[in-house]
Amino acid sequence: MRIRFAPVAVAVSCLLSASVAPAHAAKAKHHITWLLGHENLDYFEEAAESFKKTVEEGSGGEIAVTIVTDVHDGGRSMPGIAAKVAKGEAEMGHSFADVMGAVDPRFHVFEAPYLFRDYRHLEGVFEGPVGAAMLGDLRSQGLVGLSFTYSGGASGVATAKRELRTLEDLKGLRVGVYGEPLNGAWLKTLGAEAVPVGHKINEIVPKRRDGALDAAVITWRNFQAGRLQAGFDRFSLPDSTYLVSVTYANEKFLAGLPEKHRTLILTASRDAAWIERVKTIELNAEAKRDLLAQGVRPVYASEGLRRAVAERSRASVEAFVGREFLETVLSAKDGPEHPAIPAGFAARNRLR
Repeated sequence: MRIRFAPVAVAVSCLLSASVAPAHAAKAKHHITWLLGHENLDYFEEAAESFKKTVEEGSGGEIAVTIVTDVHDGGRSMPGIAAKVAKGEAEMGHSFADVMGAVDPRFHVFEAPYLFRDYRHLEGVFEGPVGAAMLGDLRSQGLVGLSFTYSGGASGVATAKRELRTLEDLKGLRVGVYGEPLNGAWLKTLGAEAVPVGHKINEIVPKRRDGALDAAVITWRNFQAGRLQAGFDRFSLPDSTYLVSVTYANEKFLAGLPEKHRTLILTASRDAAWIERVKTIELNAEAKRDLLAQGVRPVYASEGLRRAVAERSRASVEAFVGREFLETVLSAKDGPEHPAIPAGFAARNRLR
């Protein structure tokens, strides 16, 4: 089933009539409008389709799901999605973690350089007590955290003819960042300057040509999608930070549903998150292979450089997320081997 993704700017009443078949809409007792803070859906489309199909069919048609995207809104609606959901203007939302940092500063932790050992460490955080606490504490904002996704995943720093092999190599660089304040803070401690570009990856190369920036924090997939090879030919500090996102729901809306529907929504959201996380890793691997064939050179960071970056930026990270929380993340156990597909999820989706 291919769902119809509607732009954020369209009125909700129109979305429901456009996206749900009349017979289905008439039968549904509950409606979910799910706002996705994405301009680029290739990470998330399959996961969103899975959620919609699972919830609508699993509820026997009692729940109708309308998915609203940020595709035509230029990223302007991203910061307001959580507030809309908290107010009950929409039942569900999905935002990048840097945006959620305004709700809970701990969500900035994914911007901390070389804090996470690898994807398995992230899986351990997402699926362990640390992630559960972060999602659970959103209730103080009128939200229920449902799941974590990557929506980007592991990031590095794209440069032009400059390889970042020592701390000194970062000095003086103007580095494009999505806008996360912690990225700006740790880059400053290393002598670089952060240049916010939002999530508008297509503006990175023009800014490079205009002399506004020298480098950019980017994933392999976004490097490819933004055609950064037109202005950059190196990919340094790989896996230094992670582009993460969060799915959440309005607390009152969930509380008003029958328990079986609450369970269905939670399960469907977690299943969709697994799909998205596996998809993200696959897309980044494919993009890397394509870009290497085009002449982009990866610059692998030594263990000494990874440690030096983490140690030098430690104080700036603690200022955002707190020392105790940082230590909790560092001590989190690894999740399962990736692609990490739980047995229950595999059985439901006939993957094994």
